[in-house]
Amino acid sequence: MGTQQESVAVIGASGFIGQALCCQLLAQGYKVHAVGRSKAHLQAIFEEGQADIQLHDYSTLREIDAHIVVNLAGENIAAKRWSAQQKDRLLSSRLSATEQVNVAVKHWPSLHTFVNASAIGIYGDGGDKALNENSPIGRGFSAELCQRWEESINSPCRTIIARFAVVLDRDREAGALAKMRPAFSLGVGAYFGHGKQWQAYIHRHDAVKALLFLIENKELEGPFNISGPEPVTNREFSQLLANKLRRPLLFSIPEFAAKILFGEMRELFYSSQRIIPDGLLRAGFSFDFPTVDRMLDDALQHPDSHQ
Repeated sequence: MGTQQESVAVIGASGFIGQALCCQLLAQGYKVHAVGRSKAHLQAIFEEGQADIQLHDYSTLREIDAHIVVNLAGENIAAKRWSAQQKDRLLSSRLSATEQVNVAVKHWPSLHTFVNASAIGIYGDGGDKALNENSPIGRGFSAELCQRWEESINSPCRTIIARFAVVLDRDREAGALAKMRPAFSLGVGAYFGHGKQWQAYIHRHDAVKALLFLIENKELEGPFNISGPEPVTNREFSQLLANKLRRPLLFSIPEFAAKILFGEMRELFYSSQRIIPDGLLRAGFSFDFPTVDRMLDDALQHPDSHQ
């Protein structure tokens, strides 16, 4: 449990996970420094003086002296087709933000915990093999991106690398489900190829809960898979989503078509990643939404309803 004396700087506070994390940190009694590229953008999300929220853009990063930093900054990997220019943007958005944090925290004498985001893309295509935090780094752009991001961390203290799976929640405008839901709602949702490739998901509630768990259990460090304990195949996920929206699942997107539609970015949909969150499970973490079935039951509710 946080105390009024503990402060957390959240880099990327306006993002899908960052906003939810800030709210939960405040509820747990932490002082929060919300950091983003634009102070104006942050002010549109968080009210001035809301609880202990302190708004900062990157130019004021060095002025913070927090006990904990959580760096979530980085452009959405699935936002655009991976042109050479877009791949450079994805890499630079992560490396430049992390470098700014690396430099800034040298001026924070109170810092004792450094949390940095990464993703399960680091494992590449694992086929049917179960993948945990000790699995080797894979091939492909996602793996290279995550590896270089993790290697850029220069932390002076206890370090946690949060390797996120696909995060689901009720938000109709942000997150993976917001992109998938329209097609499935119209009955034209599809699975990719044979649909047997494994995929890992986590509810945003559990992702935030896991970050707090890792922050508060000070003996924990290193990489952790932030994913649910029961991965599913792409076809299983697609069928579940279609069923819950009371629509049929009639289509499959063959890889040659995906190559035309998405180019190299198709690896996000065709790579098989049977991710197991061994680190969290061994540490005694408890998931409130352990299955994709339960994640979707909650995530498909109206955004304004409460858990």
